[in-house]
Amino acid sequence: MSTLTKEQIMMGALAGALQERRRDGGATPDSGPSRNRTQPRKASNRPRPDKHTDRVAWNEWFEEELNFKYSHFIDFQAMDKREDNEWAWNSQSMNEFNLDNVRTTKELMRAEGVLAALAVEQLQYGNFEEEWKALSVEKKRELALDGLYRGSCTCPRDNSRIICPELRIEVLIGDGEYNLINLLKQIVAHDPTGNMRVKEVFLYEHPFVAHEYRYSPDASDHLKAFVRRAFLWRTFCIVSTLVSIIRVYTNYPFEPYIPVISSARPRDDDRKARKEMSRDGIKRNNLKKTVDNSQCKERDAIAYHACSVCLKKTDLEKLKRCGRCQIVLYCSSDCQKKDWPEHKKFCGKKDFDPRLAPAPDAPAEFIGCPPVADGYIRSPALWRQIWYLSKPDSQRSFYHFDTTPGHTISILINFPPGADIEFLVARRRAMATGDLSTIHQMRVLATWNQLAMGPDSEVTPDQIRRQFEKEYNVVLTPETAEKAGKYKAATKKEKEEEREFYRRRLASVGRTL
Repeated sequence: MSTLTKEQIMMGALAGALQERRRDGGATPDSGPSRNRTQPRKASNRPRPDKHTDRVAWNEWFEEELNFKYSHFIDFQAMDKREDNEWAWNSQSMNEFNLDNVRTTKELMRAEGVLAALAVEQLQYGNFEEEWKALSVEKKRELALDGLYRGSCTCPRDNSRIICPELRIEVLIGDGEYNLINLLKQIVAHDPTGNMRVKEVFLYEHPFVAHEYRYSPDASDHLKAFVRRAFLWRTFCIVSTLVSIIRVYTNYPFEPYIPVISSARPRDDDRKARKEMSRDGIKRNNLKKTVDNSQCKERDAIAYHACSVCLKKTDLEKLKRCGRCQIVLYCSSDCQKKDWPEHKKFCGKKDFDPRLAPAPDAPAEFIGCPPVADGYIRSPALWRQIWYLSKPDSQRSFYHFDTTPGHTISILINFPPGADIEFLVARRRAMATGDLSTIHQMRVLATWNQLAMGPDSEVTPDQIRRQFEKEYNVVLTPETAEKAGKYKAATKKEKEEEREFYRRRLASVGRTL
């Protein structure tokens, strides 16, 4: 990251921020010459309230700190001029920094895939923007506060909110550049597919933070990697909050984050010296008293070790380190060999290269999932259906239907005779092309099957219709069925292919037809 060269841009951003703060009754910078502070100022040294017992006070603490800190941001020295802080980026080896950043980037890309899918679904397929604007200010504040709390529980480092000036309630619910809707539109612009997978990581930007974390071109690689990690953590905090606000709004149940540890501290000769440097820096800056580490303690209590490839929970003593970097953990040589084409790009690397990034995850697809036909665009809801069907416990399922937010019912089609394979053929065609007559046929078969179950059915005909309408962005009525024309029955070849796909899906989880 280079220093900002257009001072007028920064001063313009500052002037706009000060006008906003004056309107809101917030703090403004002291008058007088720049003080060139070595690090951001704090509003106070009072302890941060417990977010679980008093989230209002917890949020007020952050709001006060953010308002005070960024009202003085123009005074901050460049990062490589803050000699008192050098221990922070020199307390890790470059290899450790690089691998930590790669792992965090991978996790962030997965979180961004979820956010992008939710944002596309709500903004492009729904009316979230209009509905949000129509809410009262108090309701918006309530949703934002709940989202901030949930987001802090699901991001890797809740302390990173202190470098997120966007994550203030009045900013999120306001009409400015960094409000909720505009932040969602940014992730949609980055990845409009809604398939729950982003091709590259996206980092939210803010001029205040860019100025705070600037450094000169000749800064050390350790500092550059440190700043990169700060921006990854900061973006993770924002992404987790945005996901949480949407889920609170849609009554989606809270899902606690359980951290997985798939790496170890390196065993190199300089490790002891770096550890002492870190202890000395923490002591000298009195960080044990001024930095809240409650989240670290909470996560240490529930975290578990796992292989970095299969993520299977495994006792630490049974995991093997990569022989080269001594950091990444594997459960077997098979997993290590599978990971090597990707891991070798970063293993043992001792310089900083911002272009190095992990390969994106392929979209989650079940065995036999058809490729998309030219010109057809799957909705986020349909991609979510495909994701459900790709899970190991869904290999026997024919379809998932939403019941309550965050919960689905999976069904089998077994009535009338022969309907099972006919439904799978129709499903394959519909997912590939969105053909309306095929979607109507799926609805008819699923409805017949559920009606035949009588009181044992957990899905109503109306739920089936609404689900297909949402996933395929169509309207299913007798009129549209007539307009779509007659459904073309499955061919012998299509039936044989679907039987083979179904057999392979069952075999993947140790089952047979």
